[in-house]
Amino acid sequence: MLPNQIPLLSSIPVPILEASSLTRKFTTGEVIFYQGEETTGLWIVLEGRISVERTSSDGYVFATGIWLPGDIIGIAGLWDKSPYPATAKAMETPTSILWISRDHVTNLQHQIPEFSIALCRTLATRLRLVQETIADTKGRPVAAQVAGILSLLTERMGPHIRITHEELARMLGVQRETITRTLHLLSSNHLISHGHGYITVLDATHLKNWTVLDGL
Repeated sequence: MLPNQIPLLSSIPVPILEASSLTRKFTTGEVIFYQGEETTGLWIVLEGRISVERTSSDGYVFATGIWLPGDIIGIAGLWDKSPYPATAKAMETPTSILWISRDHVTNLQHQIPEFSIALCRTLATRLRLVQETIADTKGRPVAAQVAGILSLLTERMGPHIRITHEELARMLGVQRETITRTLHLLSSNHLISHGHGYITVLDATHLKNWTVLDGL
């Protein structure tokens, strides 16, 4: 994806964007930034997939999201200068990310009102996604949580979702074995099919409305 194809950046003239940004490439597993490091600027995914993972005080690691081309990452501390709340890693090769420093982001907001509005719109979309994720997981049986997460991922990735059992387990904070059992359950109900590193949603409507009374 080219920078000018991303709605957030479309209002910025190409020469100004080129002068204000850098493009960096990463390989599978390479860390983009670590939890606790100083927030340096805005990162926009151009190519590949990014996993963002947070480590709790007791050492447990859980994923807070998977981000795709056009998504932004590392924005939480952009204005209040707080550190990154999680670690971002490339999930595949190649992964390309556009980086705009904090100072350049601030200058662009002042110079180009359309960019500032687009940034607010992007943040609103991110907030809605977080709220939907919480609503579709918290307090529900694991099978319903998995169905909810897969429904959200289908909206963003399409019916063919590239994700491992381990990555899905980290997103929900459960054991990998629990995810495997749950996927078999959803598969037996003809809602999905799955294999090594992928899940295909066969019935998005029923998957979104899936409920199970007994947790796994």
